[in-house]
Amino acid sequence: MRYFVGVDQGGSKTEILLGDENGLIVDKLSGFGYSAFIQDIKDSSEFAVRYLGQQVDYLKDLLQRNGIEMPDVYALTACMATVDSDDIKKYYEDNLRLRTSIENIKVYNDMYGAWRAGTNRLPSGVLGVGTGAGIWLFDENGKAFNLSGRINYQAALGLGYRAFLHACMSAQYLIEPTILSERICEFAQTPTIAEALKKTNNGWDVNALPYQHFVPFVYEAMLLKDRVAEDFVNQTGKGFADCIREGIRELGWENREVHFVMNGGSFKGKGFVLEKVIREYLSDLDNLILFQSEYEPVAGALLLSYDNYGISPDYHSFMRFKLRRNLH
Repeated sequence: MRYFVGVDQGGSKTEILLGDENGLIVDKLSGFGYSAFIQDIKDSSEFAVRYLGQQVDYLKDLLQRNGIEMPDVYALTACMATVDSDDIKKYYEDNLRLRTSIENIKVYNDMYGAWRAGTNRLPSGVLGVGTGAGIWLFDENGKAFNLSGRINYQAALGLGYRAFLHACMSAQYLIEPTILSERICEFAQTPTIAEALKKTNNGWDVNALPYQHFVPFVYEAMLLKDRVAEDFVNQTGKGFADCIREGIRELGWENREVHFVMNGGSFKGKGFVLEKVIREYLSDLDNLILFQSEYEPVAGALLLSYDNYGISPDYHSFMRFKLRRNLH
């Protein structure tokens, strides 16, 4: 029996899907991920070693608990947040091949996995948002255009960290406390907002990973009409919209149909509030179609692996492992 592996390596978690040659999901593993959004360590050799080592260790655990040997894995496809150039892509492919002895290995940027998880059509555009923020456009040949640096309020430390700092800064200048002000102290485990901000070294906290858990508080507060949360989500949505407009204009895609897949942690749970804002800002673009990714990103990785070898997936087994997105 030949086995196929899909890996989704992000900043918040690592997920691996193991499927067989009949398109059936055999097992799934979820574990802690390295933050891929801290640019200072993104290209360091130490980070790359840990990043790759973690994937291999998780894969070995997954295979061992299913009584499968590494040589039985025919192909591995990894969608990883740090892959933003052909050189980095080749580096990861070569090193994963060396560490696993799996011959057929493909590595993609995680935005490409987001596209595959959402649609069977060739991509003309894809939007993916996670703990950090990324927007990539793809043409029909798979060529990628990275627009992430053009997002207003974009910060390497991630969406959750930006949300937390925005709430701190805004709440400091409000006479009356807001719902989000209370959440700040609860989240930071400090009695005052000033101390919460000091705890993050006044916005220079290099450990961005815990702040992803602050994003749901922002969405919850916005639904309760908290003005600090509303301001942040509106600014974030406008930033994405401006970036998308600029990308479409630069590529000359004003008169062609462009599909965008919204995918990642920022759109889970109550994340539809950000989706709604983005849709409103882009409502005048008749050629733009925005839709949610139907499955979790790791499913996109395995689907890409199956695509490369002409295997039809069994979608019932995908649902059995609860891979379908639940937005509400």
